[in-house]
Amino acid sequence: MTAEQIWDLVYRSTQRAGFLEAVSEVLADSTTEAELHGKPSVGLSHLFYYFQAAKNGLINPTPVLEHQSLTGAMLRTNADHGPMQFAYRQSETALIEAAQSHGVALLMIHGAFAGGELGYFARRLARHKLVSIAFANSPAVMSVGGSFDRLLGTNPLSYGIPLDEHRAIVIDQASSSTARVNFQKYAERQVAIPEGWALNRHGQPTTNAYDALAGTLLPFGGYKGGNIALMVEFLAMLGGGDSSYEAAPYYAGERKQGIGASIIAIDAEKLPGYTDRIDELVQHFTHDRGSKIRLTDLQLAKRAVEVSQSLWSQLTNYAADGSLRNH
Repeated sequence: MTAEQIWDLVYRSTQRAGFLEAVSEVLADSTTEAELHGKPSVGLSHLFYYFQAAKNGLINPTPVLEHQSLTGAMLRTNADHGPMQFAYRQSETALIEAAQSHGVALLMIHGAFAGGELGYFARRLARHKLVSIAFANSPAVMSVGGSFDRLLGTNPLSYGIPLDEHRAIVIDQASSSTARVNFQKYAERQVAIPEGWALNRHGQPTTNAYDALAGTLLPFGGYKGGNIALMVEFLAMLGGGDSSYEAAPYYAGERKQGIGASIIAIDAEKLPGYTDRIDELVQHFTHDRGSKIRLTDLQLAKRAVEVSQSLWSQLTNYAADGSLRNH
């Protein structure tokens, strides 16, 4: 499917779910980018989280945002329980202007529903030659510090390093051994997960994906990954967002999530020679030393990608009549 076809289907399906037109446009944009950049787990299939949450009143489809400038370089946005991507996009211009004016700027989002791909922020900022790092928490599904209880979300972080020729290094990863949606894929295929990824509901190690989903995920790399997950948690809460432990789950309960994110943007143009030095170093790593560092093309609008026929049909049906059958 082409980018235009994906964008159109996301827009129509989110409109069917009752989202504000401006919100649908942002969800269409971010979802399309996730598909184009090889992140389908937070692409089209991720939309069902929003549809179910909208049906259950756990997300605000028509958010009215509140923006504050705490200092010239510190911004805060209340997402009004709408999608995190929308809160970011409505604050992006102010963040870019603050970074270009002060050299570095911080945007803090709170009161949000969990976003999809955090790398979406990094790519957009890289197009403005801004180095970035972003942190976001999410409803608790993961242990930390040896706990048998769910204390943290998968707590992703991303960073973006702009290069020349419309390229960037963009890293987006969870603090857990893998993203939670991948556990669901293992469960659907009835395939064992690797050891060390999760505990069952009794606090015992498991390789059963269903037991893992009912239990507790583990940070990657033992206590070192747990330290990173805690750092993400605390930084994501800077603007006043709920902790992972306090946040409502995606589908259940009567309360909205209210999680947070913090995005730091640094104006690389104010650092003479920085981009050239990074380009040279990456060139040396990849061409001379065989490194497989992944470089991101920031201009993929004309790329076509494969999409599951079943998934496409489900979304097409939903866009037509609002039914969630077969999902």
